[in-house]
Amino acid sequence: MGVHPGYHLANASAKEHLFTYGIIVSTLLAFAITAYCLSAGIFVVCSHLFYVPIILASYRCPDRGIAFAGLLAAGYLAEVITFSPGSGFEVVNALLRTALFLAVAAVVSQLSARLQARESRYRGIFETSGAGLFLFSPATGKIEEMNRGCAEMLGYPGDAALPLDAAAVWPGYAGAPGVNRIENLDCTLTGRDGKACPVLLSANPLPDRDLVCVAVTGMAEQKRAENRLRRSEETYRVILNTADVGVLLTDPGRRIVETNTAAVRLFGGAGPEDLIGRNPEDLIAAGSREAARVYRERVLSGETPAPAECAFCRLDGSEWPGEVSATHLPRDGDAPERLVLSIRDVTERHRVAKRMREENRRLSIVNEVVAAATASRRLDSLLGDSLAKIVDLLEFDEGAVYLIPPGSDTAVLHAREGTDPVLPQTVRLDDLFCETSVPAGEVYCIEGLQGRYPGSGIRAPVMVPIPGDDGLVGWIALGSRARKTAPETERDILLDIGKELGNVVVKGMLYEELETALSEVNLYVDILTHDINNANTAAMGYLQMYLDFAAGSDGAMVEKSLAAVHQSNEIIRNVSTLRRLKAGPVELSPVPLGPVIRGICSYHTSARIACNGVDATVLADDLIGEIFTNLIGNAVKFGGPDVEIVISVREEGDAVMVTVADTGPGIPDDLKSRIFERYQRGETKKSGKGLGLYIVWMLVERYGGSILVGDRIPGHPREGAAFVFTLPRYRPVAATGEANV
Repeated sequence: MGVHPGYHLANASAKEHLFTYGIIVSTLLAFAITAYCLSAGIFVVCSHLFYVPIILASYRCPDRGIAFAGLLAAGYLAEVITFSPGSGFEVVNALLRTALFLAVAAVVSQLSARLQARESRYRGIFETSGAGLFLFSPATGKIEEMNRGCAEMLGYPGDAALPLDAAAVWPGYAGAPGVNRIENLDCTLTGRDGKACPVLLSANPLPDRDLVCVAVTGMAEQKRAENRLRRSEETYRVILNTADVGVLLTDPGRRIVETNTAAVRLFGGAGPEDLIGRNPEDLIAAGSREAARVYRERVLSGETPAPAECAFCRLDGSEWPGEVSATHLPRDGDAPERLVLSIRDVTERHRVAKRMREENRRLSIVNEVVAAATASRRLDSLLGDSLAKIVDLLEFDEGAVYLIPPGSDTAVLHAREGTDPVLPQTVRLDDLFCETSVPAGEVYCIEGLQGRYPGSGIRAPVMVPIPGDDGLVGWIALGSRARKTAPETERDILLDIGKELGNVVVKGMLYEELETALSEVNLYVDILTHDINNANTAAMGYLQMYLDFAAGSDGAMVEKSLAAVHQSNEIIRNVSTLRRLKAGPVELSPVPLGPVIRGICSYHTSARIACNGVDATVLADDLIGEIFTNLIGNAVKFGGPDVEIVISVREEGDAVMVTVADTGPGIPDDLKSRIFERYQRGETKKSGKGLGLYIVWMLVERYGGSILVGDRIPGHPREGAAFVFTLPRYRPVAATGEANV
């Protein structure tokens, strides 16, 4: 039996050489002995010596055995002819023996070829087997052969000498001469580096009992896979038992076969044994069992429904809300069918959802109350609207709002809902009805009210503080004929309403104070504008009369006095105009410009004023004269007695363009862009508060027009100014078929 070329045993090479040497030596001996015997006259024994090299050569090389036998037969026949005495009988006998040589060579070659073919098949199986194989002698304990798979498994490279001792490779081998059949023995072999190599070993003696064939299958990868599997299972167990989600493995949905720690905790058990073996339906509340059955059937039919909520029962009978999701594991070979139930406690989720609903309700009610409060500016109106919302939304029967005036020890009723006769109009802060005072920052309930006030149908009023910037500004009193008190959730809502209402009440009080102050200011302004204006009118009349008869220095004094009165009258007129401009929206009506302009010009008899095309009609109000009063007045004031003023009016489509130009000192270019700003004055020393042109700009804007200032002569700012503004044109119905408003 040959040895694989890469894995020779220590004596394999010597055996091969010895076989070759045997053929050569036996051949030489056969020729030498035959020559000697023939020369000595011995013809019987010498021919048998050639069978040895013929058999050896035919066995060693079956394909060349007959040729080798032919060569030996030719040599033998040559020796017979050479050394025989010439008898024909010996030659014929030699020919018969050479034929016998060829027959023996043919038979041995045929048998050897078959044997080598069978050995080749064995060698192929031996070398290409997926398992590692080695042969050893139980008598000597020596390894005879080892295939490549076994050598590589033990870490022996192709050119390394293999150990001869079976015990060096297989420590479990006892070395006894008899080895019985061994099947699938889980053991370890020793590799070249001395490391243990886990294998699954099978051994079987060969039929001649001289050798034992050992087949080994490497288990290192399988061991690693088993270790990984064991580690994965341990990790799975750790994750499963540390998760917050309860997991039940059922068979399939009828009996619990496995559970984790979280499920045991959720159902109030002491250990897995309290749940394993139970029907999972026993852990579901009666009201949820039908829905759970439907959910299970959907999962078993192949659907993947979303997690469902249902009520579960603990082992002590108490119920709790949970969310369950199921996964169907169908039968897979030996793996049985299973249904995995994942259960999560949603008690906290329900609690949070409830808080969110309460918070949303609180915000909704507070927003509605605040919206009702901010819809009106009047304090009593906003309090009444807010109280009506509170009583309606929170389902009270009675309600009232008391406010404490600044510096007072008495609260005054400002709004009420319901018909309870007990509510007084005013309440002293130390009255028993208020229990000394309404505590700030908390809702206060007065119990036993019917015992104190038998006429009241309210069982227990609820007092809600209204905080202000500097303390309590009032409270909201609410009462119900059915409830004894307000629940905690409503108290939080009422506190928020009180805080929000406090801001609105403070603003309302400030608004009323501001209205009162504004009314007083308007009264004082009316008195000033009316009475001072009357006094100025009388003074101007007397001064004008005196000026007509005065002469010399007296006339100059009168002119200065008259100018001062005119200035005072101008200030009063501007203030009155500004008040009206700020009062509210304008209602435009048709106003002819001619009478307005002529009326203004009549006040300036000493000025030279020319008017061109002033008969247009515009949409304005009775304040339009202030435009021309201020523009003409400024031209006269700053232009001096020699100033010339030209007023031009021109209709252009839906607008009327008016130009007021004068020959005065003009307006510098750097001032033109700011001339209409409030309190902006020119660079002359003439008096003025800078309100005139500001009022002109406001009035033009009020009527929907625009105004610009330029030079009377373009490019020459010192030769006079020109104010150009537009006003909306009025077109009668008869002319256009449609009136403009």
